[in-house]
Amino acid sequence: MRWSAPPERREIALVLLSLIAYFFAYNLDASLNLIGVDPQATQGALFRNIGLGKTRVIGPDGRKPPGWRDPLEMDIYGEWQWEEGHVAGEGKERSQPTVSGRHGATWRAQQEMMNTSPGDQSFSESTVDNALQRWGEDVPQTQVVKHVPGYSILDNVVLLNRTFYLVTDNKHAFPSIPTIVSSQGTGYAEWKVISLREGREVLGTYGSTIRGVSWMSADSQPDNSTLFALWRTYSSLDTSIDETGRTKLAPPHRLIFPHSHVFTDTGVDPDHYWEKRRRADTGFHPYLAKAAFPQLTAQYLEGMEDYQKMSVPYVFERLVVADRAAARKVGKEGMPAFSSAFELGGSSHWWEPVRRSLAQFLDEYEVEPKAKKSVTYLYSQTVPSAPKLESADHNALVEALQKMGKSHGYEVHIVSIDTSQTNWVDRMTAIVKSSVVLGVHGSHLMDSVFMRPGPFSTLMEFFPEDKFARDMQLAAHSIGLRYQGWQGKRPLTNDPSAVAPPKNEPVSIDVSAVVQAVGEALSRDAK
Repeated sequence: MRWSAPPERREIALVLLSLIAYFFAYNLDASLNLIGVDPQATQGALFRNIGLGKTRVIGPDGRKPPGWRDPLEMDIYGEWQWEEGHVAGEGKERSQPTVSGRHGATWRAQQEMMNTSPGDQSFSESTVDNALQRWGEDVPQTQVVKHVPGYSILDNVVLLNRTFYLVTDNKHAFPSIPTIVSSQGTGYAEWKVISLREGREVLGTYGSTIRGVSWMSADSQPDNSTLFALWRTYSSLDTSIDETGRTKLAPPHRLIFPHSHVFTDTGVDPDHYWEKRRRADTGFHPYLAKAAFPQLTAQYLEGMEDYQKMSVPYVFERLVVADRAAARKVGKEGMPAFSSAFELGGSSHWWEPVRRSLAQFLDEYEVEPKAKKSVTYLYSQTVPSAPKLESADHNALVEALQKMGKSHGYEVHIVSIDTSQTNWVDRMTAIVKSSVVLGVHGSHLMDSVFMRPGPFSTLMEFFPEDKFARDMQLAAHSIGLRYQGWQGKRPLTNDPSAVAPPKNEPVSIDVSAVVQAVGEALSRDAK
């Protein structure tokens, strides 16, 4: 056959086959996708086996395709599975109840955060261009979500010109204003319940929305139970809080003190910005809110005045109000003002989300199996206005506790409530890791609610003879702690009448009996 003869069918077939193979190999990714094969996996399985072990292809999870992964990448990243929209892991992290480290975080899926019922809606932030709300004739109507005297959860509370408005056409079903707020101060003039028709006249057709969950301490005097009572009220919306502290509730965004100025010192030159100012007393240490509720900001009278002077309605999306004076008016004699908040119902583990947040911040949430048992004695000897033990009893108690710690291998923390002697982090770290906390009666003992929970975790409170207050007894029992009160040298064996102790009366105790009781509590907890 001459070379110029027409090609035969066999030759045509070879040429076509060669062209097909060339184009298939030239654009291998598209070709494999066309026939439904993962190109990355195929390349890895094929070319790695023939010694072509390098690739610049990076998968959607940031790793090389499975067939190309080398030992170094496996050492760095591991063999975790990855699913788009989730963090990488073997799957257990998606139900992880606890984490360690003060900056740890529990895994939450985005969809889980979005799927909330009306009672526990997330009140997520809106966009910047959605600040103004035009409601026309449809004025936002106030809803009473939860209420007992002194503690209320309200939706759509409108602030305008120094007055809080509750808008409803169902006034007879609303609680009376004095049971919501009764404290009077310089922060606002009044609260009013108005009809929908009145709302149209007073509030107009538009306003701005203060989104998220807001807390308000309507008391004119600070108290150390403020955060405790506000969270107890708010937590009543989630009855499913479990023993690990998991909750559906959105974090509170702001805590409002409408009667308190930012600074309480006077005669300070405002141009002397370098001078340290004395901030308002909120009843609790400023670090506490930042550690337990990192999203929470504080607003004071000056901030409320800014809203009030703008002559535009501001709608609080959800407002949780605590007013101790309103609670006292209907509360039982001898009971603490925050006791009525417990009538709202809720989970038996209601306090655990807050306690866990603080414990994680202090890196004390995870408990080592062989960790020593701890006891903390909170003393107030150097604080002039605080109740305190007799000096001789204080010294004897410190010596006896330290001796017990050495002989039984317990951790003993002697902690001053004076922050100039023991800083806040050290004090709270000691409390959080302790199974027993003891001290003279006073608001400082409210910190003991953060102690490590357990069937034998105990708070011991010392009173003068024939004096007693139920505040810490109720607080301890509400979160599952044991409580032991002492009147002078004898422990309380019954439920005495509440007779408020004076702040400056010294307290004497039976040191041997107290230390014996501490040792018994720690030994039970160790079993």
